[in-house]
Amino acid sequence: MRRRRKGRSAMRTSLLTIISLILLSLSICTQSEVITLTSDTFTDKIKEKDTAWFVKFCNLGSLWDDLGKAMEGEDEIEVGEVDCGLEKTVCTKVDIHSYPTFKVFYDGEEVARYQGSRDVGSMKTFVLEESEKAAAKALDSDKELHPPPAPLFFFFSLWSLSLSGLQLALYRRWCTSGFVFTFGFRLRHPFVYVLISICLFDLEVVN
Repeated sequence: MRRRRKGRSAMRTSLLTIISLILLSLSICTQSEVITLTSDTFTDKIKEKDTAWFVKFCNLGSLWDDLGKAMEGEDEIEVGEVDCGLEKTVCTKVDIHSYPTFKVFYDGEEVARYQGSRDVGSMKTFVLEESEKAAAKALDSDKELHPPPAPLFFFFSLWSLSLSGLQLALYRRWCTSGFVFTFGFRLRHPFVYVLISICLFDLEVVN
């Protein structure tokens, strides 16, 4: 459950652009609250930060209006359309050969194609799930490319010789998930020496 919440949080802070293309043949759509994407705007739009795009095919009728209403609470979702009759360059670029076509893009790249039922519930679930998976994958990739620096934990102690073995064992057990480097030096007193241990953790282990 916690991982799912983190995934949703990562989705809202990552670079997110999703567009589902329902491509038009040679038909003309009536006016609606839909953003028309052209060869001049397509590439920049699908790379917008924190924005999801789901593109409309006019022949879907009231289904698209119902889907738009269902998406009102999702700030990352926008609605748009690409007319392949007018924007052949765009449709060729994203490899469109049949109509209608639904595609999901993340950060300018295609990540999924919708081939499910044409009902509001199925389409909404698909868009939300694919956007979450894409955002989580991008976050993991970003961590691999830019790993956070590992913190150092220093442990300094002045121990008597008789207790040093036990205390060192306990310290190593506490630092079992990290790497322990230990060195020491004896004081002038024959039974006392200084032992210094350094525990190197990875941030993922600490958290």
